[in-house]
Amino acid sequence: MPPVNPACISSPFGPRFLAEKPLAGKFHAGIDIPAPIGAPVKAVAPGSIIRIQRHGVGGLEILIQHPGFIGVYSHLGLIAPVIAEGSKAVYAGEKIATVGRSGLTYGPHLYFGMIVEGHSIDPSPYLHLAPCGTTPQGASQS
Repeated sequence: MPPVNPACISSPFGPRFLAEKPLAGKFHAGIDIPAPIGAPVKAVAPGSIIRIQRHGVGGLEILIQHPGFIGVYSHLGLIAPVIAEGSKAVYAGEKIATVGRSGLTYGPHLYFGMIVEGHSIDPSPYLHLAPCGTTPQGASQS
């Protein structure tokens, strides 16, 4: 289940070079999913909140321990009231925040990262997401 819906990848995991945007960095440790400001951000799996933080380029973000990985949800706008009030447990599909433009962004989107055993991995296979502007495998173009 993607954290925002509809979902596609505007900036993939891995090395990158953005000539006009040097602050964006040379390696992208997650994926960017474009979404309008205020769109709901949902937990991709059940889990427990590790922390809510303001973290440099990521802005306002939530780290959640999911089964087998840590989910990093960044560039958030507002934290869901139940989370802000201290709830630690989340269920898959629960609204945890809204999309914002906190941190360093060049447009409204959600950054989603996955950390497994201390290493960032590509979330796109787990979420079954394709790059924006492409048709997912098996889908028909009408």
